[in-house]
Amino acid sequence: MSLRRRVTLMSALVVGATLVLASGVCYLVMRGELRGQIDDSLREQAVQVGRAPRFDPANGDLRRLPQPQRRTGASQAYFQFVTPAGTNPRPPGSDEPTLPITAATKAIAKRERGRAWTDTTADGVHVRMLTVGLPARGALQLARSLSSVDRALSRLRIVLAFLTIFGTGFAALLARILSRPVAAPTEQELADSQGALADSLAAQRQLVADASHELRTPVTSLRTNAEMLRDASHVPDDERRLIAGEVVEQAEELTDLIGDLIDLARGNVPDPNVEDVRLDALAYESVQRARRHAPQLDFRLDAEPAVVEGSPERLARAINNLLDNAAKHSPDGAAVEVGLRGGVLTVRDHGPGIDPDDLPHVFDRFHRGANARGRPGSGLGLAIVKQVAEAHGGAIELAPAPDGAGTIARLSLPAVPVEALTT
Repeated sequence: MSLRRRVTLMSALVVGATLVLASGVCYLVMRGELRGQIDDSLREQAVQVGRAPRFDPANGDLRRLPQPQRRTGASQAYFQFVTPAGTNPRPPGSDEPTLPITAATKAIAKRERGRAWTDTTADGVHVRMLTVGLPARGALQLARSLSSVDRALSRLRIVLAFLTIFGTGFAALLARILSRPVAAPTEQELADSQGALADSLAAQRQLVADASHELRTPVTSLRTNAEMLRDASHVPDDERRLIAGEVVEQAEELTDLIGDLIDLARGNVPDPNVEDVRLDALAYESVQRARRHAPQLDFRLDAEPAVVEGSPERLARAINNLLDNAAKHSPDGAAVEVGLRGGVLTVRDHGPGIDPDDLPHVFDRFHRGANARGRPGSGLGLAIVKQVAEAHGGAIELAPAPDGAGTIARLSLPAVPVEALTT
């Protein structure tokens, strides 16, 4: 095996192992956090059960047991009483899932003390179960569904796997390029190469850490509302529809966030679907979309025909992000002015403007300015715009409006003017 291949393979292995380790730690932390919330709610319910008045086990009367209190992230637990003989005197007509009675459960019911944690299934549903002993009454099993936690962790595994594969491939490509047979590098060149590789590894680790942090909020919020909707048998229809609407919005937010992370992970890799794109037509379509999403604003378009070579999907994403950013910072009834001249797309809003302290960081990943922290968003929109601009040989800048009211974004692309079409 040649030296170049050995360097490439070794670099890929080192980076791959690092990313696998970082992804594993991220996954375990998120898994522990989500499952820990389930365990905490079950412990709290077990404490309430221990304080409950005595009841008649022969009649299986569980109605005198305290019901779980509704709170953020909590849903109703499944109950099942187990007698000291290891049986379940379930009341007739009960619609509660049947929880499995294991040897550990029987032992706790017989000794009437101790507790046990179990991951099991109840009528086909993956649940987390806590069995606690009840003095002179056998044992009680408390369980909660893990379905929402499993779905959240499944999505997280997909994102982490993609980031790991991309980072390993990028490191292998970088190592192969750096290991080309050239003249012996100087000490400065060697130090620069090592620094670039270290920066790449640090960026990948940071992206994994930021992704896990940003995914936690929508995943937890979505799980909370989904559980509330599942247990909302006695909630009025208006409130149930409101919760269902929030679930849909949070699912869309999570989908957008994952899409943003995938776009960022692509970096400046050239898009294979490159073609001549009418930039003015793309701006028109984006303005029409913005008008539908923000009807309370006045979007104005003044664009000269221009053609740019690039990916229509990625260019549309960049323009949409600029319009969405302007809409977030504009008061109701304000105008958002969009112009296109000589390959320079400008988007001007009339909002509060950018804090001078935030201006150097507006294109950083996950950065949320002081004026944006109370609004929805992940802080990835402008970072994607910058990435798309650089991938097409252009640039993006944000600056305060000359009159001090609002912000102007300028997306410069190597466009070619064309004659205006008659409409």
